[in-house]
Amino acid sequence: MGIDKKSRYATSQRVPWVRVDGSPVELIGLTPRPARAAVFATRATDTDRLDTLAARYYRDPARLWRIADAAQALDPFDAVMPGAPVQIPPDK
Repeated sequence: MGIDKKSRYATSQRVPWVRVDGSPVELIGLTPRPARAAVFATRATDTDRLDTLAARYYRDPARLWRIADAAQALDPFDAVMPGAPVQIPPDK
């Protein structure tokens, strides 16, 4: 599996694993989520998603992980719930 060298996972530990069929694979080890303090919050609509919010506030939908990192949700898909505030961290 190729990982972009700018990815936060580029320097993550690799964990060897063997599938049931005996073929080896390399998994990415647990990577701590960086602390991201929000600069403001917005209310999510029923059409908002992490990528649409990142496109709106950062002009780059690929920066969705910044918003996911600022959320308290363990699952990134739970970070945007209609009507709930979404924390938007700085674009740095």
